[in-house]
Amino acid sequence: MEQVVFFDEELAPSEALATSLDFARLTVLRWLPLRVDNGRAWVITPRDDHGSVADEARVRLGVQDVDVSRTTDATLTRFIEHAQDLNPGFPIESSRTILARTRTYLADRRSQLASYRTLLAKGRTGLAMLRTGLALVTVSLVLMKIFGIMGLALIPEGLLMVCGTVMAVDGLTWYIPARHLTRGALRPPAPSGEAFTIPFATLENGRVVIRRSPPVAGAQELAQDHDRLSPVMRRRFLALERTELALERTRLAFFRTIMAKSRTGMALVRTGIALAGVGMVFQQRIHNGSADILGIGLITVGIVLIAEGLGWYLSGRKSRQLSQSESEKAGEKSAGWDILFPPAASEEAEEHYRCAPVIMAGSSPGIWGTTGLALERTLLAERRNVMARFRTSHARSRTGMAYLRTAANFVAVGLGLLLTGPARGMGWTSLVYAIVAVGLLLFADGLYWIIPARRERWQLPFCESQMEISVPDYLKPAGEWQTFILEDGCE
Repeated sequence: MEQVVFFDEELAPSEALATSLDFARLTVLRWLPLRVDNGRAWVITPRDDHGSVADEARVRLGVQDVDVSRTTDATLTRFIEHAQDLNPGFPIESSRTILARTRTYLADRRSQLASYRTLLAKGRTGLAMLRTGLALVTVSLVLMKIFGIMGLALIPEGLLMVCGTVMAVDGLTWYIPARHLTRGALRPPAPSGEAFTIPFATLENGRVVIRRSPPVAGAQELAQDHDRLSPVMRRRFLALERTELALERTRLAFFRTIMAKSRTGMALVRTGIALAGVGMVFQQRIHNGSADILGIGLITVGIVLIAEGLGWYLSGRKSRQLSQSESEKAGEKSAGWDILFPPAASEEAEEHYRCAPVIMAGSSPGIWGTTGLALERTLLAERRNVMARFRTSHARSRTGMAYLRTAANFVAVGLGLLLTGPARGMGWTSLVYAIVAVGLLLFADGLYWIIPARRERWQLPFCESQMEISVPDYLKPAGEWQTFILEDGCE
C-alpha cells in the first residue's frame, strides 16, 4: 500500500532546511522535502509522476537518493505555510519574523515621536523664556517712564532691559527648531478595522510605511477556536496581537505628539498676546514716531503668532477625539489570556471551549518555556498599552490646562482693553468682546479636555501611595515571581 502523508508539525521541514528552500518555486513544482540528510531526501508530492519528482529533487537538493511519498494538495500547502511560519490561509506578512520587523519599525517610530515631543517641549520652554524676557523689558520701560533714565534708577532699568533682551533672544533660539519641526505633516499608521487584516512595514519611495493586508478569510474563526490550536499556532496569533498592540501604542504616541504641538500653539498664542501687549505699551505710553512704528510692528507680529497658534490648536482637537474614542474601544477588547486560556465565565465557554490548562505552583517549566513566554510578552505589551492610554489621557488633561491658561490671557486682555482702553466706537467694543468670547470658548474647551482625564485618573490604579511591583522571572509561572512594595508612588 502506498504511503500517504498528512500534516503533522513534527514532520515539517526543520528550520535549517526551510531557510534554504524556495517556497514560491516549490509551490509551482508541487513537491516539498521534509528531510534531507546524508545525501538522501524524503519528498512529498500530490503529483502522480514520482519519477520526475525524484529527478527534480536530486537536481535542486543535490542529493543522490530520493524517497517520494504521496500527499494531498491541501496538506502540501499546509506544510509550506508551516515552514514559512504561517497559520492556515495567512499571507506571508503574518510570519513572526516579518511581524517582529514591523514591531521594530514601530518602536523606532515611537522613539522618533518622543524626540519630536522633547523638541516641542524645548520650544515651549523657549517661548516661556521669551515671554519672561518681554515682561522684564516691559517693567524696564515702565520704570523709565516713571523715573526717567537718569540717576540711580538707570541701574535697575538697564539690568532689567539687558536680562529681558538676553532671555528673549535665548528663548527664540530654543523655539526656532521646534518651529521648523511643525512644518512637516505627521501621519499615523492606519488603525485596525473590523476585518481581520495583517499590519506590515514596507518601503515606498525611500520611506517605511505601514500597510495592511487584505482581509484573511477564516482567520477570525480560527483565532476563536482556541482548543484546536497548537502551541506554535497560538504563538503566531500572540505575535500578531503584540504587533497590533505596538501599532496602537504608536498611534497613541502620534496623538500625544499632536497634542504637544497644540500645547506649543497655545504657548505661541500667549507669546503673541505678550508681544501685542508690549506693542500697545509702546504705542500708547511712549509717544514718538519710532516708538509708534515699533509698537505697531510688535502688535502685528503678536497677531500673526496668535493666528498661527490657534491653527495649531485646531489640529489638536481631532487628535483628542480620536485618542479618546480609540482608547475606549481598545479597553473593550479581549486580552491576551483569552487566546491561550479561554475565559471560563464566557457565555460561549461550554460551546467553544472544552477545557483550560491549569498551571500549578512548582510545576515544571513546560509551557512557560515557549508559548508561555510569548503569552507573558503579550501581557506585558497589553500593560504597556494601558499605561500608554493613561499617558495619553494625561496629555489630554495637560493640553486642556494649556487652553485654560490661554483662555485666562484672552479674558484678561479683553477686560483690560474694555476697562482701560480708549473709547473708539462700536467696532472697538465689538473687537474687545470678541477677544473675551474667544477666551471663554477656550476655557470651556479646556474643561471638556480635563474632566474625562480626571475621571480616568480616579479609575486607574497607577497613582497610589503604595504600589506592589513584580520582579519577572520568566523561567517560572508569574505566581512565583518575587515582589516588593514601592512606598513612595506618584501623587
